[in-house]
Amino acid sequence: MKKLAIAAALSLFLLTSALAQDASISIKSKVAGQRPKIIIRSPYDFEKDISLKVRLDPRFIPSDVLIRAVSEMGMTDAKGIRITSGFDIDVQNDLVLAFSGGVAEIIKSSAGTSGLTLIANFRDGNGNFISPPKGSLAVYTTSGRKLCFEYKDVHIAAPKMAFVLLLDRSGSMAEVISDVQDSAQTFLKDLPPSAQCALASFNGGYAWHNKYYQSCNKGDFKLDDLKAEGGTDLYAPLLGAYENLAQDYFRDYQKAVILITDGQIEPDEEMKQKLLTAKKDVLTFVYFLGEKYEHPLIGLADAFLQSTTDLKANLNQYFHSLSTAYGTQKVLEVRPCKGGS
Repeated sequence: MKKLAIAAALSLFLLTSALAQDASISIKSKVAGQRPKIIIRSPYDFEKDISLKVRLDPRFIPSDVLIRAVSEMGMTDAKGIRITSGFDIDVQNDLVLAFSGGVAEIIKSSAGTSGLTLIANFRDGNGNFISPPKGSLAVYTTSGRKLCFEYKDVHIAAPKMAFVLLLDRSGSMAEVISDVQDSAQTFLKDLPPSAQCALASFNGGYAWHNKYYQSCNKGDFKLDDLKAEGGTDLYAPLLGAYENLAQDYFRDYQKAVILITDGQIEPDEEMKQKLLTAKKDVLTFVYFLGEKYEHPLIGLADAFLQSTTDLKANLNQYFHSLSTAYGTQKVLEVRPCKGGS
């Protein structure tokens, strides 16, 4: 009995890389008396960990008390289905976005003359990004007043997006550079038509492939010209990307940097502090090829991923997941209902 009690109290995590060829198995048991839960994850379900939400101000992160109160408000979708979880709270604007078919995430909110505009992502019960039917959504205030909204696809409403791709072209990338080129090109083509992109490649230095931001779908980013040679310095191009996206022109944009690299760099705390100051609201996704050396980028990257086996398949799936996350966003124009809620 003693051994069983100890075993039940232990938290045992046997988690292989989500990008490995074999499925990951996670065994969890945190509370004595409960049976461990066994979760088997597919090789490509790392998209479940991708979030496009930027949380900069801790004042606007919902408290546990508020989350519990909202879950007990009695929210329902248009079909009368009760929603007690999977909602997201915009504390700053006193707003709750609820989804009866999975999980809602408010990416960005902004006030306009006719009400509040929300950009949101939705996932189904399996964690896949989807475009849910309007009838499965509901919008409330945190006090329980139901609000009305118009619902538009990202391709129709065209929220502003700006992306910078940073591709490692150091000498050690020689065997995989063509896979990186192909996958990056696929990503650019899959992004929404409204998205603007810039691309830079780096080794010991870095260079922009296009002088100005272009349509991600239609631009020429000169990916065929990549040649793998030299060493690796990823701090300088990352700082350049942050400074570039800090221009006033991009103030209202969703902004992201996607960094693909296999290089290890020497820690440089002074440079890292510059990067932390410059990052602001820019999401940063880092995909490691080969050894995963996170320490120099901890605090900067919003997500780390690594390819351990089938590089081409994993890179394609990674870029597909990111483009799907952006491409399935919805825009909601929220306003008080005529005649009350």
